[in-house]
Amino acid sequence: MKIVQVQTKIIPIQLNAPFKTALREVQSVDVVRVLLHFDNGLVGIGEAAPTKVITGDTEESILQAINETFTPFLLQREVDEELSLLDDLQNLLPHNTSPKAAIDIALHDALAKAHQQPLFQFLGGSKPELETDFTISVGSREKMVADAKAKVASGFQSLKIKLGLDDVAEEVAKIRSINQALAGKIPFRIDANQGWSKEEAVAILNEWQDIPIDFVEQPVPAADFEGLKCVTEHTKIPIMADESLFGLADAEKLITNQCCDLLNIKLMKSGGIKEGLKIYRLAAAHGIDCMVGSMIEGYAGMAAAAHFAASQPGIRFYDLDVPFMWETKNLDVQTSGMTISAGKLKLQRTPGLGITD
Repeated sequence: MKIVQVQTKIIPIQLNAPFKTALREVQSVDVVRVLLHFDNGLVGIGEAAPTKVITGDTEESILQAINETFTPFLLQREVDEELSLLDDLQNLLPHNTSPKAAIDIALHDALAKAHQQPLFQFLGGSKPELETDFTISVGSREKMVADAKAKVASGFQSLKIKLGLDDVAEEVAKIRSINQALAGKIPFRIDANQGWSKEEAVAILNEWQDIPIDFVEQPVPAADFEGLKCVTEHTKIPIMADESLFGLADAEKLITNQCCDLLNIKLMKSGGIKEGLKIYRLAAAHGIDCMVGSMIEGYAGMAAAAHFAASQPGIRFYDLDVPFMWETKNLDVQTSGMTISAGKLKLQRTPGLGITD
């Protein structure tokens, strides 16, 4: 298979409600879709989601990286089964993990199509169905309680709660209020999005020892590995690294220094599936559980994350609720590559991502 053309296009994604975290508020996003055309007639589809506050990538920087650097590198290149060209592509530019992920996803989509397999099966998986949590955005205590009750009533069995904007007392009170409203029956996944100091994090977490919490995600700033380690050592609640983890080098540092209990792999941070698999395998070798999450992304990006998650039996948690946030008036299974219902994602068994452009 030889790459003969690289195309980019903008796919507008509208959410059905504002999504608010300690870092940003999102109502819509324009994702960059990449189409890799091959000499055998196949077309691989990938996407990059601009998330400047986390990856540093914008729509403009993604397009620039793909059109000016990656396209000249890719044209007329032969693609092997190991996707070895991705190793060279990763080194062409520092950072730029989202456009790297778009190319990686398109290549994996094309290879799976060449093998006439859905991507999750091509990657070694067998089950096309996942159960995800749902994320409750930052808001007033009353609104977060109401949103949590509504999502549980609609069928979600676990909730991810966004915090990180309020003082210690209010952060503690929000979780207690939501837990009381749900009668303690729903496990929480808390995400502070770097919103606390290590001292605040320890104080808050120690107030929640009696509440069903699966983990607390990225309580301190991304670069504060020592602070993350401190929080991990001073609470019984498992701590997950998210913004602290981009590539394999970060995973090695986090694991070697025992900075956290869990890792959150996102393709837009790792630079794609190939690098995400390296992180997963390293974590598995050290007995560290992983979650697969995502940014606010489009159809191909979310399909790729779901296929990646479904392909690895040791992935313990799924945070892939963005399809439930899309405005879906004109959305069909060929557009998204999946069906959604009651907190579940079901991937298509058609080749690749199951998406038609």
